[in-house]
Amino acid sequence: MSITEGEQKLYENTIQSLKNMDFENWAATSFADKQFRLVFIKTMSNLIQEHCVRHEVELPDDMLLKNNKLAKSVFEDVLRDAFKVAVNHPKKRASQEKAAAKFKLAKPKELAGYGTGKLAEFFGVSVTTINNWIGEGRFLWEQENGRMVKVVRKTPKEKIKIHPDTWFDAPSGVRYQVKEVAEAFQADQQEWESSKQENTVSEQEQIQLYLDHFKKKYNGEDFNAVFGNKNWDSMTSEEETDAAMWSFFLQRISDEENTRD
Repeated sequence: MSITEGEQKLYENTIQSLKNMDFENWAATSFADKQFRLVFIKTMSNLIQEHCVRHEVELPDDMLLKNNKLAKSVFEDVLRDAFKVAVNHPKKRASQEKAAAKFKLAKPKELAGYGTGKLAEFFGVSVTTINNWIGEGRFLWEQENGRMVKVVRKTPKEKIKIHPDTWFDAPSGVRYQVKEVAEAFQADQQEWESSKQENTVSEQEQIQLYLDHFKKKYNGEDFNAVFGNKNWDSMTSEEETDAAMWSFFLQRISDEENTRD
């Protein structure tokens, strides 16, 4: 799910507001905001998809914003998938390290460092966020005596390079080296390219998979036979979600056919 610059800014500002609020009030305020919920779902979904290969059709933002029951259903799935990824993370990490061995970085002496654009790509954030992290002193260099010093710009507009051996203090409180992030990114890229070649499916094929799923779920009957004459208020939450998604995918197929005509 793509995340716009505006959504990145909203997410960053919401996270920053936690500094001035107690956690309970922050959570109540943040998740009451439909836009933040949407970005949170996208963020979690993208992280999950980095760790497991799934055929996923992106739902339009307006569906998640307007249909609370659908958003709730998607959110529940995302939370469950996130937990599964967390439980299986050690296995995934071992797989990444094995793949990274085939895609080694240049030796430190041969590499001056990464620019902010490359770091943004590795960390999956905006260049603005990287610049903010530099300003906050989150990038640290370990001197020979073991002392940590902040990586800073000599002038406000200096084009800075961050060496792979530089340490990073994540907002979560975890400290790790930049090269770990770079290696994990490169391993994921390699794995993604490999899986993409093995599992290349067009958007139309993906939509058809969903349509086949719903038809099979409701004993081979089509949408009109299942939901055509059914009162929306009498549906269960599961039926509401199925009806919304099923009709959406049918409309996508119809729109494509009209475009071709």
